[in-house]
Parts: sequence; C-alpha cells; structure tokens
Amino acid sequence: MAVGAVDAAVAQAARYAGDRAWNRLTVDSSGRNCKGLARLARAALDGKDWLHDRIGDLVSFLLEWLSTPRVVRVFGKEVAKRIPLPWDQQLVAVSRGMQIAGIAVCMINGRKLTKCECFIDVVVEEGKERVRQLMDWAAKDWRNLEQLVPAA
Repeated sequence: MAVGAVDAAVAQAARYAGDRAWNRLTVDSSGRNCKGLARLARAALDGKDWLHDRIGDLVSFLLEWLSTPRVVRVFGKEVAKRIPLPWDQQLVAVSRGMQIAGIAVCMINGRKLTKCECFIDVVVEEGKERVRQLMDWAAKDWRNLEQLVPAA
C-alpha cells in the first residue's frame, strides 16, 4: 500500500474524528483498536442487511393479510428487501471509513496486513465483488476476460 494513500487516509480520519480521538486510536500496537473498528463496521453492515430483511418480512405480512397469492407475496418480499433505503450509502461509507482507519492504525503500528481485521474484511468483501464481476463476464464471453486483468 502506498505511503501517500496511508497519509491521505490518516488525514481524513483525523479530520472526521478529530486529532485527539485519532491520536488515541493510533496508540495501539496490539491491534485491539483495529479489531474494534472491524467489529463495529461489520455490525453496521449486518444491521443494514437485517433491516432490509425486516422490511421484506413486513411487506410479505401485509400482502398475506390482503390475501394475495403466495407467489405475489414472495415476489413482493424480495423486491421490498432490495429497494435502497435513504441511509444505505452513508452507512456503507461510514463502515468503509472505519475499516480504512483500522488499516491505517495497523500500518502506523507496523502490524502485518495479514493480521489486520479491517484489511481482511475489506479484501473479503471487495474480493467477492471482483469474483462476481469475473463470473458475469465469463458467462457472457470468455474472449473479453483479459480486459479485467490489469496490464503488467
């Protein structure tokens, strides 16, 4: 990871949290603060998914109450679960910001990124998306897969 990127992440984190909070967060060679940030980010993202599921359940309940056919209830529930909520983007941005702050804390303290929970969570999540992109492309036309591979 480039030093400039870490410096920029540190500057942003300090700007949002304040210098005092940021300085207290970075005094952590054990990785506890990174672990806390990772857990908080995961909880926020899981909470977003949980809320979407409950909205789907509510729509399904209302459609059942209205005596709609089961297939309509299932369809309505799935659509309702996937409708973006006003705060979805902000919640993801805050969660990613916490993860980036955790990565910066680990790097500042000389911890290996393979031991950094925030780094691992970002790689797992972003890695899934990248695999999904590759699979979508592969399903369409394998001749164009080289376009997804960065040039050396």
